[in-house]
Amino acid sequence: MRQADLDCVRRLFRDDLFLSVDKLLNYHQSSRLPQQDQEEALFETLQLLVATAAHALGYRACLPASDATAELDSDLVPVAQCMLNLFNMHRPLMHHLAEEEVPASSQPFEYADNLPEVWAQRQFSSDADNDDPIAVDEQDEQLEPVVERNRWLVHLINHFGYLHGFDNILQLLQEPDQVSFALLNMMTAVLAQVVDEATDAAKEKFNEIVGPVMQHVEQLVKAGNERLNDHGSDRTYSIFQCLVNTNLPRIILQGPDPQAMLLQLAQVQCLFVSKMLDSSSFNKLLSGVRECNRMLINAGNRQCGPTLEMLVDWMAREGIVQRILRTNLHQRQYVQEVQGIMVTLTINQFLAPEHLDMLWAVTEKEDTYEAVKAHMFGLLAEIASRSLPNQLDMLFAKLEAAQQRSSQDTARLLGLLQHLAASDKEVNMVGKISDMVWDLTMGESAHPDIVALNALAHVTKAYKLHLEVGEGLDFVVANLGKCCAKLLEGGAR
Repeated sequence: MRQADLDCVRRLFRDDLFLSVDKLLNYHQSSRLPQQDQEEALFETLQLLVATAAHALGYRACLPASDATAELDSDLVPVAQCMLNLFNMHRPLMHHLAEEEVPASSQPFEYADNLPEVWAQRQFSSDADNDDPIAVDEQDEQLEPVVERNRWLVHLINHFGYLHGFDNILQLLQEPDQVSFALLNMMTAVLAQVVDEATDAAKEKFNEIVGPVMQHVEQLVKAGNERLNDHGSDRTYSIFQCLVNTNLPRIILQGPDPQAMLLQLAQVQCLFVSKMLDSSSFNKLLSGVRECNRMLINAGNRQCGPTLEMLVDWMAREGIVQRILRTNLHQRQYVQEVQGIMVTLTINQFLAPEHLDMLWAVTEKEDTYEAVKAHMFGLLAEIASRSLPNQLDMLFAKLEAAQQRSSQDTARLLGLLQHLAASDKEVNMVGKISDMVWDLTMGESAHPDIVALNALAHVTKAYKLHLEVGEGLDFVVANLGKCCAKLLEGGAR
């Protein structure tokens, strides 16, 4: 093949094919979608697309790893992504076709109308919540009739399997070190996309590749291999995070022992976090903090796998909180991930006194940048708004000890107290906040710039809204009385 022709084929795979299919699947104008006489052409087109992807992956499965296959892997990533998008029932086109029959006359291949049900099982929907149409009592008029859905999707998945598309993916993933990390992730994503529709036999086959893939990823993490970030092209390690947080878990959850496999996967994630936090690179540090945050979120949402308590114990052993607070606290996106971690610990009652000590220590350092202090006070405000009474006592002890700090710090402290007042809808902190704001703004040593912030007025207004009508007015009157008494006291002097 001439180089010019080869370049055309690569451009077709890398750009034109993916963009065209993506545009087709996102076509949301249902009234202008193909009519009956056009559905056959659409169906044949989609089958040919599936065949192209299956044969391209089959060609790759026959080749040993080399410099030449590295470029081929790059070409195959958008091809695999086309299958990922095509097998997504929530795309507008597939959603529109959810209840459509597969065109009976569309037979570009002799087996097109009678594919064996090996990979995807038929999908049914009814108010009876019964996937077996035979089991529905036909005499029961209360039940909605059972409707077969997603025939197109099921057919295309089985068509891909019939052409050995899934076999090719599984063969390549059994030796994950022989393919690029980006292609590995995209092929795993295809399996994860169809696993909910897959037959039990297919789910079993899909889970056979989880072990080899996890072992390969663990080796890359331990060695700090550049393949993990696709040789520098994926600086935020988004491929790794998609693989371990979405694709592998979706497959594992349909496997025979999800608890054990998710615990094993968590060990790889913990190793990744620890490795990233040992780096001086901002991108690696951000990736480590982001992965830690996602692990905590996933642990709270999943029915199996590592518990929050397990992860908190690991964080304590590895000194994770101390490590994430050592640098980059002037970077907003980094602090947002740190905030996510600390808020999760707080709302699940895992915030320890030493965690609060570490956060507060950042604000007390003489050489701490003002931007860092601003971020830390904002973080403390988020924590406080979600804290329990015993946790608030720890925080207020820190606040009371901070009343002799600089005017800038006092202004931030007042901002924190105003944030707490606005979020204190249960009026649990009204006494402590009001007294502290009074001392900071009306004390003998209060700087005029601090008084001019009108923090007391903001706090009073916030609690007036939180309290019942009568109690709110009483609170306002009481503060006005204290202010008048203060003014009279000053005049007498």
